[in-house]
Amino acid sequence: MTRVPVVIIGAGGFGREVHDVIEATNAAAAGQSVSQSYEVVGFLDDGHTDAALIHERGLSVLGPVSYLADLAADVQFVIAIGDGQVRRRLDMWASELGRQSPVVVHPTAVVGNHRVVMGPGTILCAGTIVTTNVRLGRHVHLNLGVTVGHDSVLGDYVTVNPNASVSGNAVLEESVNLGTCASVIQGRRVAARTTVGAGAVVARDLPPDVTAVGMPAVALRRRGNDSKGLVAWARRREEAGGNL
Repeated sequence: MTRVPVVIIGAGGFGREVHDVIEATNAAAAGQSVSQSYEVVGFLDDGHTDAALIHERGLSVLGPVSYLADLAADVQFVIAIGDGQVRRRLDMWASELGRQSPVVVHPTAVVGNHRVVMGPGTILCAGTIVTTNVRLGRHVHLNLGVTVGHDSVLGDYVTVNPNASVSGNAVLEESVNLGTCASVIQGRRVAARTTVGAGAVVARDLPPDVTAVGMPAVALRRRGNDSKGLVAWARRREEAGGNL
C-alpha cells in the first residue's frame, strides 16, 4: 500500500479532528485493501498549541507554517483552519511551492455516485452527506453531520459547521461560513465571505461580506466599509429578478 505523506496546517481542535478523519480513512483503507493511505508527518502552526494533546497522538508540531517549504517535496498538506480567507492565502502560497492537497473523506460520509466533484484539500468529516451533482471547491470543510443537497455549488474555502444543511440548488460563494445547525433553503445564494450564524435559516439570498442571523436570516452588519459593494449586489439582484 502506498503511504502518502501529509502535514496538517493548524494544530488546534479541528486539526486534531482532521487527524482523526485521516486515521479513520487509513483504517478503512486497510480493511478494504485500498492501494493508498496517508502518513501524517506532523502539524504546522504559527500560534500557541497544546503540545501535550498532540504528543498523545504520537505526533508533534514541526514548526511554523513556513516550515512547509523545508519539508520533503512529496509531502502534501491539508489546512485545518476554520477561516476561509486564511485558507485561501495559505493555499495560494503552498501551491506556489508546488505542494498538493489530498481530498480526505471520513469512511462514514455518504457521497453520491453521480457528478460529485471535490476540489483539492476538501475535508468531509464523519456523518456528512453529499447527494448528487454537487460541486465543492478547493479546501472546503464539511464538518460533522453536514448535508449538501442536489445540484448545489460550494465555492473555494467554504466552511460548513456541524449539523448545518444546504438544500438543493443552493450556492455558497467563496469563503462563506455557515454556522452550526444553520440551514440554506433550496435555491438560495449566499455571497462571498458572508457568515451565517448558528441556527439561522437562509430563506432569501444574502449579500457579500455580512454577518446574518435569525429565522429568516437577516444581515446584522457588514464587515468592512465597502457600502458600494452592497449597493452593487442589490442592483444585480434586482436586475436578476431577485434570483441572485
